[in-house]
Amino acid sequence: MRTLLFFYIFTNICAAQLYESTKNSPLSVLSIITKKSYQPKKIVEDFNPLWVDSLKLILPCKNVPVPKRTMRLPNAPRKYRNGIHRGIDFFANWGTKVNAVASGTVVRADHNYKEVPADFRVDMLKASAKVGTTPSDIFNNILLGKAVFLDHGFELVPGFRVITIYAHLSHIEKSIKPGYKISAGELIGKSGNTGMRESTIGSKAGSHLHWELILQKDKEEIYLGRNMPNPELYYMLNRIFKRS
Repeated sequence: MRTLLFFYIFTNICAAQLYESTKNSPLSVLSIITKKSYQPKKIVEDFNPLWVDSLKLILPCKNVPVPKRTMRLPNAPRKYRNGIHRGIDFFANWGTKVNAVASGTVVRADHNYKEVPADFRVDMLKASAKVGTTPSDIFNNILLGKAVFLDHGFELVPGFRVITIYAHLSHIEKSIKPGYKISAGELIGKSGNTGMRESTIGSKAGSHLHWELILQKDKEEIYLGRNMPNPELYYMLNRIFKRS
């Protein structure tokens, strides 16, 4: 009788231990862990006009409105350099005053910019054709000409760091240097055509202000109005800029 009782107890203990060990085994535990699937960060393919719904800027050149022509607005093709136009071409005459569209900090001011030789510029454009797009070194250091970059921080467009670019300038004010705190409407310099073919041959033809606004977030830089069709693009830009 004692033998039977001992065998019964021993059998139940072993069964419980076997059940418990099986339940808690590494394979058992791993089988009930829900795998967390990797979700890659969504790439922003298009600009969202709601981002700038409350944005108000001063016109960079007084009494020079936003142009209506698609070729002077963002997204226009630039076949001569295999690129896309990212900004607005305000067609201001040579020497027109250029002002900051909003308060910010100067991060670049090309006081010592010297126009490149005409042949060199042509060679760089040929290089762009071979690459299939406009390389950043060619675009920023040659095609923009004498330029000023302003940092507007993260408050101008909530959720993004904002910079603005003022290119093809003929003159930059002496006070405009990296680190300088600039006020909205303050004079930056004067319009010109530096960086353009006409400037390399000594002509003042084609003078205008090339202006850009870039939104920066994560690993992306999104120019104002990217992939927006015209005339919706024009109406949005015309709303953003208040006439002074």
